[in-house]
Amino acid sequence: MSSDTNIGPLYRHPLPVRLWHWVTVLGVGASLLTGLLIFNVHPNLYWGDDGHAGMPTIFSLSASGIDSKAPRYDLQIGAHHWDVTGKIGAIDIEGSDVYVLIGAPWKDFQFGATRTWHFLSAWILTGALVWYALYLVLSGRLLHRLCPSAGELSWRNLTREIWLHLRLQGPVGAAAEGYNVLQKLSYLLVIFLLIPTLILSGLTMSNTVTAVFPDLFSLFGGRQSARSMHFIAAMLMVLFIVVHLVQVLVVTGWTVAKRGDVATRGDIA
Repeated sequence: MSSDTNIGPLYRHPLPVRLWHWVTVLGVGASLLTGLLIFNVHPNLYWGDDGHAGMPTIFSLSASGIDSKAPRYDLQIGAHHWDVTGKIGAIDIEGSDVYVLIGAPWKDFQFGATRTWHFLSAWILTGALVWYALYLVLSGRLLHRLCPSAGELSWRNLTREIWLHLRLQGPVGAAAEGYNVLQKLSYLLVIFLLIPTLILSGLTMSNTVTAVFPDLFSLFGGRQSARSMHFIAAMLMVLFIVVHLVQVLVVTGWTVAKRGDVATRGDIA
């Protein structure tokens, strides 16, 4: 038999990795939905300990002409403003109070219940992250599959991988056995920085948690800073998932290797 005979599909992700991905997707999806509903209550972000009307914001959605039938909406990020009328924004009037929302409120939306579901999904993410981190360390996958080598971190290799990604070219044969350096770095950042930031910043907004761990305020520089970091981390997580899904559509989760490329079939990554 020729040495380059195909030996069939080689799946790159073992069962624990696939399970963690699915649990994380469900947890992030539920957290994002409930989080945006909660954010509807006050779509403004501040930095420091306090945040209320009249204080400078780093992000805000506001409306002008709210007494008219066609209010205009302004999105502010830092020093930049955009007119987003007709794209995002809605007005909710409760008695004498007027609220500007990111989008139209969900029917029968209840803040307390939504917050409870938000925290439940967060605890699911926390449990899944702790379990997966232990799996990575104890199985040796962290050291052998996710930690990049010095050669992979060279400028020449980094620019090569970026160029291949921009051209939407996936690895083939033996090169598809593991992750490339960009995948390794992004996974390490998500697992050990982005998701922990999401969890800890979210816990900082819980009075029950901060009563026991007040140092969380110092960690993020204040309650409002933690809220802003929570929102930013959530948007970065969404960006990562979108890029991740685009890659899945371009490069499937398995590759056809040729005999001689790998010694055995099974856990490729």
